[in-house]
Amino acid sequence: MTDSVFVRGLEFEGNHGYTAAERRGTRRFRVNLTLELPLGAAAASDKISDTVDYWKVSEVVVALGTKSTFKLLEALAGAIGAKIQDLYPNAAVVIELEKLAPPCPGVPAACGVKLHLPARSS
Repeated sequence: MTDSVFVRGLEFEGNHGYTAAERRGTRRFRVNLTLELPLGAAAASDKISDTVDYWKVSEVVVALGTKSTFKLLEALAGAIGAKIQDLYPNAAVVIELEKLAPPCPGVPAACGVKLHLPARSS
């Protein structure tokens, strides 16, 4: 079993979508993140410097989601993962990104992607 830190149900409004019409308006997005890395040092030290600061991770997601624009969810998820790994290169990152109430036939509650990024360093 791998140790991990997670953030679930992080939401923001952003201008992402394949069509120009989608990018003109805002939509709600939801993100679930898992950062896999050893947590034994943090368990022993009780220091935030030995673990993932999920406040910082949440800030990264919301900033990218609200201040940038992407056509594809895959590109937004990749940008989120890259920025998180800039902070925590030894963490494998799993990003689940959902567009809530997308403009699709059948009116789905959400559509999205799940991206797995291996740790940059071990």
